[in-house]
Amino acid sequence: MPQYYFTIRSCDHEHKDEHCAVLQDVAAALDYACQMVRELSVNGGYSDPRLLVSVRNEMRERVLSVPFLAACA
Repeated sequence: MPQYYFTIRSCDHEHKDEHCAVLQDVAAALDYACQMVRELSVNGGYSDPRLLVSVRNEMRERVLSVPFLAACA
């Protein structure tokens, strides 16, 4: 199964913390990113709706970007 890399980004900054998960496909990566946003919004102090989670595949190509505002709706 492929690995996906999740990084929190703002409009002018990419956070250094990167999370890696082995997931079945891009749809599972989307679900994982949305869950990550929900948890960070509630427990992690990430309340800026301009933030997003950038998702990259094993080749480090960006496959998704999930805005915090959309994932919390």
